[in-house]
Amino acid sequence: GLRIYGSGIVSSKSESLYSLESAAPNRIGFELKRVMRTRYRIDTFQKTYFVIDSFEQLFRATVDPDFGPIYYDLKGAAAFPAGSVQPDDRVFQKGSGEGWPAEGDV
Repeated sequence: GLRIYGSGIVSSKSESLYSLESAAPNRIGFELKRVMRTRYRIDTFQKTYFVIDSFEQLFRATVDPDFGPIYYDLKGAAAFPAGSVQPDDRVFQKGSGEGWPAEGDV
């Protein structure tokens, strides 16, 4: 089953439950450039959570690459709204959006 990782989310019981059990958020397969282009806020529950297959996948994606070319590729690319699902996403759950503010993308 799904598990959560990260000091911010683990320190919040309500967000931990929301991220794992709520129908509201999207759950999208981790892809580094997708994550880097996604808008988010640090002071509220997220509209999209990214799902990794393993810690090894996360470490390979964030420790091994030369980020220079990645930053170059993303330079000038539009950010994705926080609650958006993109055509190439590996979707585990398309969120219902219930409870999301009507204004703004974050």
